[in-house]
Amino acid sequence: MKTLFYNCPAGLCGDMNLGAMVDLGVEPDAIVEELQKLHLEGWSLRFEKDKRKGIAGTRCDVTHEDSHHHRTFADIKDIIENSALDSDVQRDAIAVFRALAEAEGAVHGKPPEAIHFHEVGAIDSIIDITGAAICWKLLGIDRVAASTVELGSGTVQCAHGRMPVPAPATAKLVKDLPVSFGGTSGEATTPTGAALLVGKECHFGEAITGKTLATGIGIGQRDDPAAANVVYVSLIEETSEATAPSGEVIELATNLDDMSPEHVAFLVEELLKAGALDVWQTPATFKKGRMGCVLSILIQPGDRESITTILLEHSTTLGVRWRSWNRTILDREISEKETPLGKVRVKSAFLDGRLIRSKVEFDDLSRIARENNLSLREVEEKLKD
Repeated sequence: MKTLFYNCPAGLCGDMNLGAMVDLGVEPDAIVEELQKLHLEGWSLRFEKDKRKGIAGTRCDVTHEDSHHHRTFADIKDIIENSALDSDVQRDAIAVFRALAEAEGAVHGKPPEAIHFHEVGAIDSIIDITGAAICWKLLGIDRVAASTVELGSGTVQCAHGRMPVPAPATAKLVKDLPVSFGGTSGEATTPTGAALLVGKECHFGEAITGKTLATGIGIGQRDDPAAANVVYVSLIEETSEATAPSGEVIELATNLDDMSPEHVAFLVEELLKAGALDVWQTPATFKKGRMGCVLSILIQPGDRESITTILLEHSTTLGVRWRSWNRTILDREISEKETPLGKVRVKSAFLDGRLIRSKVEFDDLSRIARENNLSLREVEEKLKD
């Protein structure tokens, strides 16, 4: 499994990310060639070697003409979907823009579809975000992971006036993520930078074991006197021990008899987003004959405090119990497979190097079913052929 790891002591923004990808080994011409499939005019990319506080890396400059063109999420989604870009690139780019739309919608009290983007609707942000998705595809990564993300300090000038750092959309995006403040001046992580991590479902706080294949450094535009304005990236080939650990895990549990099923479902989503290994509900009857559930969460030992905090904040419980378990699990591997209906991801399980079982990821099954107006059963039958 290939993991792209971001170390963000000076935050992250779109052009820093593209600079890091080229420094990591992605060919600039390959990025430009793919971006031309968007059929957008008036933009160009330039990559140059640069330094910040003696740290050398690659700086990306995006030039454009319509920097104040406002677009909705639907507009941007149409541009991407009507392009000739690979379906994986389209999916990742749209996911990042969707994360931005949901954050902006939360800030303005509107549904994501009703949001008119300002800065992030300009060509440069479309190039930054779609370019990131292209680089992820070219690198063949399976997932993204990151360290604590620096947000910066002071204020930032945006379309809505001068705002404190982090900008409101950034603050919404990094909710429940590990962040730091004050390590650098100004806006360290932009809404686009935060959305890249959130939209790609970045993993935080996990131990990573494997072989480093390449490293790169992306240079930011500002020369900050307080710290080197750079982002560090590493491409890591994880070992099976990293993706399928054996050993101690912790089970958290709490009784819930006064939460609606909708609220419990939202809580489950938040727990999984925060790194829970598994979450399940067991129906139960409590005092006074109340029906409810026992909510159980399986986590890594190092996540006990953060996951417990989420559980206490987002549920009606007054306490959480926990216990340690030892476990042994099969080694797992995720690979891509070409099928008559397009590419799918296949999860395989191994015992002592021997294949035990494999299956197509359900998200890919459901996506293909929707795209082709087929039932899940019909998709499964076609993929067997």
